[in-house]
Amino acid sequence: MDEQSVEFILPSWEAEALIENLKPSSLHEIGTKKWFEYHQKLMLLHQQSILEISTLREETVKEWFVNFQKIPILIYEAIQISLWKETVFPVMIGAKGEPSNTFMMYSVFYHESIVVSLLENIVFHSDSVETLEDSALDLIDYTVSKVTDLIFSEKELQASLPENATCLEELIFKRGGMEFDIAMKSISILAYLAGFVEGLPLTVIKRLLSTHDVPYLMTILIEKRPWRKISREGIDVLYMSSWETIKDSEKDKICKIEGQIWIGLRELLLNPKCAPYYPINEFRIAELLKLQKHLHERVLDQIAPLIDLRRWLSYLTVSPPSNTSNPPITVEIIPQIRSSILKKYQKKWKNIAKSQGELFYNNDINHVKGCADILSVAYDVDKMVATAVRHCASCSEIATKKCSKCKSVWYCGRECQVNDWPGHKNKCEEILKSEGAVH
Repeated sequence: MDEQSVEFILPSWEAEALIENLKPSSLHEIGTKKWFEYHQKLMLLHQQSILEISTLREETVKEWFVNFQKIPILIYEAIQISLWKETVFPVMIGAKGEPSNTFMMYSVFYHESIVVSLLENIVFHSDSVETLEDSALDLIDYTVSKVTDLIFSEKELQASLPENATCLEELIFKRGGMEFDIAMKSISILAYLAGFVEGLPLTVIKRLLSTHDVPYLMTILIEKRPWRKISREGIDVLYMSSWETIKDSEKDKICKIEGQIWIGLRELLLNPKCAPYYPINEFRIAELLKLQKHLHERVLDQIAPLIDLRRWLSYLTVSPPSNTSNPPITVEIIPQIRSSILKKYQKKWKNIAKSQGELFYNNDINHVKGCADILSVAYDVDKMVATAVRHCASCSEIATKKCSKCKSVWYCGRECQVNDWPGHKNKCEEILKSEGAVH
């Protein structure tokens, strides 16, 4: 078995300097060379973060974002691109029509995706969440909107791109896939925040419970399980950054994202700190009791602390909480990021769309090549392959080693490779034969 050999994407000093000097981008500069250079920097930091996690190194990118208090900038970037997609992109497409290439607009969509991925990696840690301060409110609003769109949207995720698709159809198709991925990562971020509720300010807890009723959203997610589906070929698949086939032996196994939701739900519903902000009325009882049928023994065996949640739910049917206590008085803090961007660009959307249309629809070879050269550093194929998150073929955890023979199947360690060998042996030989035939 060969261990993945990958150097750092960025030298340590360069990554630290990038984060220390990081500032929010400007919405009106999207599409300029300056913005693409900014996008490149975040791309490289994103790749470095993934590399550190997948190779079990010290997470220095996360540490510097915390130490330099730069996490709010990532939240700002996610909200800003989301607003750009709502306000500028439709106007630009309506005026200009079919673009001649997709890579420049794709980069804007992808900017949001990598920022949310960075946020997911960073807020996995409690010390990161504790430093969010008021920006946590903006993060909650953003992630809730993404999860709500996922739950209640009537649009079906397009399975494949039609033959002879236009550039615009290709762009919309890619955007749909990225929106789904962002929603999945938003679920994880919300679950992390819920899991760390003990260290959150009361204003943030109130936002989770009173403003958005996150337990209700999580209950719907447990019911719908959008991360699992049956493919057109009738195969059970699971979303783990991409759709992967579920082995027969793992169909009852709780996946990572579902486990995160359960832990978050338990904390929000059972933590005494949350109770004053979440009065249990008839509607909530009816919705929360839907969780009971999902808390069967196979789930409890995998996440033992959920026994307390099942017991609490059983009490709801007999003796609902009286909710006589009044919530503590808290100073109401309004999320600032989205409203500040809207205020800054009020009545300017059409002018921005017009000026950015001239950039994105500019077919001058030197202009296009200049942007492509900037992006080529971040979109280096070798780096992207090296930092791709791979999952163990046996246990589905993050894998850092691969089969030394076929070099196509990944494992988290020797034990899982040995366990998987009886099933992998024939496939391994087939891969080697096919490679031999090609060569």
